[in-house]
Order: sequence, then structure tokens, then C-alpha cells
Amino acid sequence: MRHRPIAVAVLLVALVSTTLARAEWTAAGGSEVPLDGNGHSWLVHATLNGRVTGLFLLDTGASYCVLAPTTARRLGLPATSERAELRTANGVVHAPLVRLRTVDVGKNRAKDVAAVVHTAVSAPLDGVIGLSYLNNFSTYSIDSRRRTLRLR
Repeated sequence: MRHRPIAVAVLLVALVSTTLARAEWTAAGGSEVPLDGNGHSWLVHATLNGRVTGLFLLDTGASYCVLAPTTARRLGLPATSERAELRTANGVVHAPLVRLRTVDVGKNRAKDVAAVVHTAVSAPLDGVIGLSYLNNFSTYSIDSRRRTLRLR
């Protein structure tokens, strides 16, 4: 696996250009989710809108979830004029802002999750799980030794 897409994706830190409502979430008391990775970059499997499952970088420094353009097309997400301002290693860029009806990571579901579509994410990744998902839980933590994400 090439690390260039991951390195670029890690550098994405989105700033909210507009105030967004917090998404609803549902979980049966929270749960642990297995992680893949090398201890520096963690990968997780997620399902979007109940129908597209893929491999996502877990990035606790990204304000938004980020979708690769191919993932957005697979979801059939409509083009939107709403934009988010992103600060990247290459400067400030603007990217389309979309809404995901549901994001499932393990048994944990968040509803109405904001995400951006950006070309910095590409195969083998389908996107990035960022704070627009993680902040729907009262706590989240990564247990490197056990290779798990804990959501509560």
C-alpha cells in the first residue's frame, strides 16, 4: 500500500465556514471497533448511507469526514453549492460540503454527518473518518496496544 494518499489525507484539517448542526447518533452503549494500521496511521471500515462500505483513515485532527470523489459518486451524492474551507499542507482550498444520512463504524451509527469531497483522498482509501463523526460520541479513544477504537 502506498502511503502518499494517507499522508495527504492526514494533513487535511477542515475549518467550518458555516455553523453546522451536530448530527444525531445511536449506539447500544458504545462499542469497540477493530483498527488496521501501523500505530501511526489507523484504518477502519465504515458503511455510509447503509449501502457503501469502504476503508477509511481515522483522523482525529480532521474537522470533517472526507470522501474520495469516487466514493461520493458511488453514493450518488448530488452536487452542492455549499462549500467548506479546508486548510491543507498546500494552503487553503474550498471543497463541496455534503451530508451523509448515516455513518456506521462497527455498531456505532451517527446520522446526518457533514463531509467534504476532496481529491486528496484516493485508492486504496475511500475517505477519512474525522470529527464530524467522532464528536457525536461523549468519548472516543484509540487503544494502540489492543488496536481498537472505543466509542462511548
